[in-house]
Amino acid sequence: MNVNDEPAQGSTGMNGSVPADRTAPGQDPRGARLTVAALRRAIPVKMWGGKGCGAPCDFCRVVVSERDVEYEIEADLDQQRVTLHFHPRCHDAWKAGLEPPQEASSPPASQQAAG
Repeated sequence: MNVNDEPAQGSTGMNGSVPADRTAPGQDPRGARLTVAALRRAIPVKMWGGKGCGAPCDFCRVVVSERDVEYEIEADLDQQRVTLHFHPRCHDAWKAGLEPPQEASSPPASQQAAG
């Protein structure tokens, strides 16, 4: 493969992470964000912590990068086993029953001042 060649569809980057729009091997193939109601129905079974894998957080939808700590939760949801990915603060908010943040409609104030 040439340096300028794009990786094949479905392949991972050099660090093993997968862009948020693709599915890593063994990762849930669901592409849509879980609804708040679905997140509330999810029953945690197992939990792991470690470096982020590049998957979007199931609470805030921001990618959990390899520089971030990620909580990976194996959960039962409607008779299916799913894997959920969270930032630590988002996991705490999910467990506390808080609402996920709304999608931002405008850039943060720091970006507005720069532009």
